[in-house]
Amino acid sequence: MLKTKQAIHRGFTLIELLVVIAIIAILIGLLLPAVQKVREAASRMRCQNNLKQMGIAIHGYHDANGLMPPGGFIPWGAEGSWPCRILPHIEQDNLARLNTSNNVDPLRYRAGPPLFSCPSRRAPVASQAQAGRYLMDYAAATPANSPNSWDQFWYGDIWGMSWVNSQYGGAIVRGGQNGGAWYGNKVTMVQITDGTSNTLMISEKRLDSRNYIVGDWHDDCGWGDGWDPDVIRYTGYLPQRDSPGGVSGYEFGSAHGSGINALMADGSVRIISYSINANTFNALGTRAGGEVLGNF
Repeated sequence: MLKTKQAIHRGFTLIELLVVIAIIAILIGLLLPAVQKVREAASRMRCQNNLKQMGIAIHGYHDANGLMPPGGFIPWGAEGSWPCRILPHIEQDNLARLNTSNNVDPLRYRAGPPLFSCPSRRAPVASQAQAGRYLMDYAAATPANSPNSWDQFWYGDIWGMSWVNSQYGGAIVRGGQNGGAWYGNKVTMVQITDGTSNTLMISEKRLDSRNYIVGDWHDDCGWGDGWDPDVIRYTGYLPQRDSPGGVSGYEFGSAHGSGINALMADGSVRIISYSINANTFNALGTRAGGEVLGNF
């Protein structure tokens, strides 16, 4: 009679179990950065598409009105800036109709189009710390007389400082209607003599990464604001990556690792590195400065 062999059941030893756990941990550690890179690449592409759609809308506004959308002229004032002006050109007619009698207050408490928010930071959000106003991730560019100088951002009738020189300002300038009268400059594509591909129109504004949801003094009135750091930023300062603290409120920047997404006046979107030369970056903010640009 044949003798059957009993199967021998052997479990894992503690050392083997620890080795398996260590291998799994290493694999997860290798996989997570790759997943994060893919996620950030997708967010950056969505951010670039946001800017592309804004560029199409700005050109549509120019075709319909014969001038670039104005940047507004009074912070927290009744006259909205360029985001309010392009609403009809991004299929937001219902929001545009709320901007009646030169009163943008209703817009401050309404969610803007998703393209006003960079997905690397936040979805469209109403900040409870800022009285429920919907925040904004993008701003138009205004130049300095020279890099790292505090001379031009607030030019306008806020403190009786006179309007920005029409030959020197950006593609979108301080201006708009108030009570039927036009204040400030009007700019057309023809006046962008530096070349539309060499003129920065809209980009991402730098934010304190701790305040994405609650807002900040320069990120409090949102896309319904007038000429204010909420919707206008300064090429006199180099763009920097978002950080927890150390944000002046006037510079461009982003949550992306390599640089900012930038909409040029010709409607193209490109990446501008954080390491760009200061003179070159400020020259991108002018529309008729006559500067000679290197690579950027």
